[in-house]
Amino acid sequence: MEPIRLLFLGTTFALGGAERILSHLARGLNRPPFTVEILALRAPGPLGEELRACGLPVHSGLTHEGRFDPWLLPRLRRFLRRGRYQILYALDHAHAVFYGCLAAAGLEAQVRVMPVHTTGQWNGRPSLRRPIRLVRRRLDRIIAIAEAQRRYLIEEEGIPAEQLVVIPNGIPPSEAGAEERRRLRAAVRAEMSVPEGATVCGITAVLRPEKNHELCLHAFARARARLPRAELWVVGDGPRRTLLEESARGLGLSYATGTGVVEAAAEGRPAVRFLGSRPDARRLMAAMDLALLTSHPRVETSPLSLMEAMDAGCPVISTRVGAIEELVEDGASGILVPPGDEEGLAAAITELLQDPSRRSGMGERGREIVRRDFSVARMVGETEALLLQLLAEKS
Repeated sequence: MEPIRLLFLGTTFALGGAERILSHLARGLNRPPFTVEILALRAPGPLGEELRACGLPVHSGLTHEGRFDPWLLPRLRRFLRRGRYQILYALDHAHAVFYGCLAAAGLEAQVRVMPVHTTGQWNGRPSLRRPIRLVRRRLDRIIAIAEAQRRYLIEEEGIPAEQLVVIPNGIPPSEAGAEERRRLRAAVRAEMSVPEGATVCGITAVLRPEKNHELCLHAFARARARLPRAELWVVGDGPRRTLLEESARGLGLSYATGTGVVEAAAEGRPAVRFLGSRPDARRLMAAMDLALLTSHPRVETSPLSLMEAMDAGCPVISTRVGAIEELVEDGASGILVPPGDEEGLAAAITELLQDPSRRSGMGERGREIVRRDFSVARMVGETEALLLQLLAEKS
């Protein structure tokens, strides 16, 4: 049999959650009956370069960074015609979906699918931006990553139920056993100069408004008033870093950026560490006692950072937003609080930091959930089944 030619399409491939999922899918599906290629309409981006280094064909540069390129459509159409792709899997990048659907009309791209990774946008706009809506009917399926998000897309954005299918995101599970995890925890805490008996909370999220790091800082400041040996690691970077450092200072929290202390702590160590973007974020999670997420209701759906923390055996405290209830079992693998509930969040942090036995039980339950329901293998298998079903329906 001729291999089924599958093209993953995007505008450019940064290091965001949606792009990381694409990377897992591209590598997982690059086997019979598929052969996989990747196209970035603009620059390949860091994740595109990473996939190229893995040996996957990565094409790029069909257009420039400007808003309008009258020659993109014919260029893309020629590219698709030469490639004879049977399946077009376009990330929910408005630019790529719009031009990809138009260029594929009448060509061999028989199946066209698109995942949606947000539940609304922070600016109040819908998940599906206007260019996507203009070509939405040309998509055979829209993939939601959670049941709550599927309902939102139907009820709030008017997407027909029959066009939607749910395939949850997945991560590659750690293969480390209990003893290896203990050694890794000790090693990371030693590297980070965490004193014996101190506890570590971590929030791993890009520093953007929808993640509401201010709530995290305020709640942590309350908890630390009772637990002065606790510290908070802020993993991630973004446009709000300076504002958040000022917020920490205003709350009386000593802080450090990277390894250098900016506001000296009375006891010689910072209360908050702004660690920036870290390629070893999952390794840092092994040293955390709690994983926090304090997002507003808009945008958030099913964050990979919480899956990764749970896989590391780290209990979760999160706002009850998006589809996080489908990931975190409240009271079993973590604690969920209402959005914006500073007092409830501080109480949950204090409660769990004081109870190592409960943290351990929650961490083990979280590992079970991720390995059972949120693995890359399951995500790849369900995606493969969907693509083969749609191809069969077209033949």
